[in-house]
Amino acid sequence: MSKNIKTFFSFVFIILSLILSYLGFSNLKKMDSSYFNLTRENSSLIDKKDKSEDKLKNLSQDINLKNTKLEVIENELEKFNVLKNKSAEIESLNKELEDSKISFEENKSFKSFELSREKTNSYLPLNGNFIDKDLSMEDIEDNLSILPFFIDSYYTYNLNKSIGKHNIKAYENLGLVDYLLNGDNYLLKSILLNDSSKISRLKDEKDSILKKEENLLEVSENIYGVNTNFRNKNLTDDNSSKDKEENDSQEDILNALCLDILNSSINYLKGYEIINEDGLNKFKANDKILMTEKIEEKKLTTNYYRGVDEKAYTISEEKE
Repeated sequence: MSKNIKTFFSFVFIILSLILSYLGFSNLKKMDSSYFNLTRENSSLIDKKDKSEDKLKNLSQDINLKNTKLEVIENELEKFNVLKNKSAEIESLNKELEDSKISFEENKSFKSFELSREKTNSYLPLNGNFIDKDLSMEDIEDNLSILPFFIDSYYTYNLNKSIGKHNIKAYENLGLVDYLLNGDNYLLKSILLNDSSKISRLKDEKDSILKKEENLLEVSENIYGVNTNFRNKNLTDDNSSKDKEENDSQEDILNALCLDILNSSINYLKGYEIINEDGLNKFKANDKILMTEKIEEKKLTTNYYRGVDEKAYTISEEKE
């Protein structure tokens, strides 16, 4: 009996050992599987980490390379930055161009001369260079009626045409200055700024036009005897003698033509006289000399006067 019990317990123990061994082996397999899975996953993560670090390293190198290139480009652009330290110069140029613009002249109403129907004087007109002194009443009327047109066409039309051309240049150059400030082509900016001759400074041309205006106003004052207000009192007379001759010639001819018309009409006009003083025949208006005529050694010299106060000058022509 005792032997059977021992055999039974031994058998039970063996069965339990087998069961426990099986269960232990199963758990061990599961543990091995989890361990291997974790090992593989860990290896994969380590591999991804290494690859990410390599990518980060490559990206850092790319960033450093691009920063170096950017620095080089910025340094090169700095060389082309033609506006550096030029703001004052450009502002001065912009102001000069703005100041160079000229306002257009309004039409001026030049009065007509009152012509007497009958002779009021019996003077012998001086020998003019443009108008005969022996004219019919009809010719005298026609000449006097067209005289205001001569002055007005020069003053309004010709002067405004010059002002218009001048202002176009000013606006063109203001456009170039605007491109210097707001444009994006560094090469073009460099050309525009470094070649300053391309951006013409129009002050001299403005002064020349205003000088022409002053001369035309002097003509109108000389012919009509009215005071004129010149808008540029600070105009300096710094042109060369050649430029002065070219600028004055048209106004001198206009003045002489108008004086010839008045001279040939003197016997039908009031306020004018011809007298002989100091060997000269003088055509005068209110004690102001307008024309003189001198005969010396069979040569006739006719002088025309234009100007205000002491600033009178003449054009002359000698005749046999």
